[in-house]
Amino acid sequence: MRGRLVALLLAAVLGAGGGAATALLDPLGGDDGDAGTGGTGASAARDPLHLGVPQVDQACTGEALLVVAVGDTPTALRGAVADHGTDVRYLRVDDSCDTEWSLDEERPTPTWAAYLGPYDDLAEPCAARMTLDHKGDGVTVLTPGTDDLVRCVCVLPTTGMPQLTLGGPLDPELGIWVRALQGMLVDLDPTRFPEERVTGRYDEATAARMEPLQAYHDIEPGSPVDESSWRAVRDRVCGSYGF
Repeated sequence: MRGRLVALLLAAVLGAGGGAATALLDPLGGDDGDAGTGGTGASAARDPLHLGVPQVDQACTGEALLVVAVGDTPTALRGAVADHGTDVRYLRVDDSCDTEWSLDEERPTPTWAAYLGPYDDLAEPCAARMTLDHKGDGVTVLTPGTDDLVRCVCVLPTTGMPQLTLGGPLDPELGIWVRALQGMLVDLDPTRFPEERVTGRYDEATAARMEPLQAYHDIEPGSPVDESSWRAVRDRVCGSYGF
C-alpha cells in the first residue's frame, strides 16, 4: 500500500499529468457514464449484462450497424455473442440513436440490441446480411427518426444478385434472397401479396406477382428473376422506405 501511494505522489510531482495518476487510480480508463457516448471513448469494461463483451451505446452518426439480436433480457443476446464472438457489442436502445432497432418491425422497441459495426456505408453490412451467417439479422442506420430497417436489395449491386427460377432447387442461402423479394412485394401491396406468402421459395404465387412488374418494365412476364427484374422491383419499391 505504501509503495502504491508513493507511486501516485511521484506521478503527480513529476508532472505526469492527471492522466498517469488517473490511470493508476482507474485502470479501466473511464467510469460507467462513458458508455453512453457512442463508439468513441467508451469504457471497454462496461458489461452490465455480463455477456463477456462491452456495452457501447451508439449516437446518431449516420453510420450503419448489423443488428444480430434484440431483446429485453441478457438471454436474448447470449446466442449472438456465442455465434459472433468478441466482435459483438451491445447497447441500451433508450441511450442510443432514435432509429429502428427491432428485427420485427411489428413488435415493440426492445431494451437491448447486440450488433456488429459501426460501418461507414451500407455495402459491407448488407453483403453480410444476405448470407446464412446472418439470416434473420438486420441492418439499421444511425440516423434519428429512421422508420425502417435497411432493405439490402435496395443498396447492393444488382449484378451480384442471384437468378430466381420457378421450381428451382431448394437452397438455404437463395431462400434469403427470395424472402427479401417477397417481403418487398408485401410492402408494395399487401392485398395482392399478403404476408403469409413469404415462404423463402420462388413459387407460383411469387412468380405471378412478379409478372405485372416485369411487363411494366418490358421484361417478358414469367421469365426468371434476373438483374433486370431485380432492378424493376427496386424501382417500384425502394423509394417508399424510410432509411
